[in-house]
Amino acid sequence: MPTKEEHIMMVAEKLFAANGYNGTSVRDIAAKAKVNVSMISYYFGSKENLMEELFKWRMEEGLNFAKNILENNELNEIQKIDAFVDNFVNRVQRLRDFFLLVHTQQVISQNKNIQNFLRTSKINYIEINQKIIEQGLETGIFTKKPSYHLLQCTISGTIFNAMHGMKMYKEYLKKQKSDFDEKHYENQYFQEASDHVKTIVRGLVGYQG
Repeated sequence: MPTKEEHIMMVAEKLFAANGYNGTSVRDIAAKAKVNVSMISYYFGSKENLMEELFKWRMEEGLNFAKNILENNELNEIQKIDAFVDNFVNRVQRLRDFFLLVHTQQVISQNKNIQNFLRTSKINYIEINQKIIEQGLETGIFTKKPSYHLLQCTISGTIFNAMHGMKMYKEYLKKQKSDFDEKHYENQYFQEASDHVKTIVRGLVGYQG
């Protein structure tokens, strides 16, 4: 059950993604969240602070899961990589509104705090993957040392591109497959994207299986 602050941020997330930051007012958020404008002011102070808290919350949520994977001694290194990719894909599918915001804010945001959240998050993800792969190289489960920052670009870039292209690829697949499964398309699509990324990563780190 989300807290009141989380509920407000989740509503704002959807409105920002649908209408843009400038196209969404505090009154819009309050009306959709069924709270008073004064409550938003009490918790966040301003629309800008609300956006910042939303980014901080979502980024910390993802990083905490990634750190838990790194520290899980019951998983070997390839299992950690798989869990990292699966979690990332799951978050992009489940939190599409937020990741649409991430994409737009990377390009147009003048908010230094949000830019810092994004920069710090990317660096942390690179460092987590680096530690996992270095452990795998030490144990011999991996045989290649990839470019760590480009590895993260490969993972995130492929998944973001898949997210943005989902509707377009749906039309393509409808024409290609006589047994196209409309009902389960989205889940199958993101599972295929996850498997595709894991195959690429296996090649980059020299995992033989």
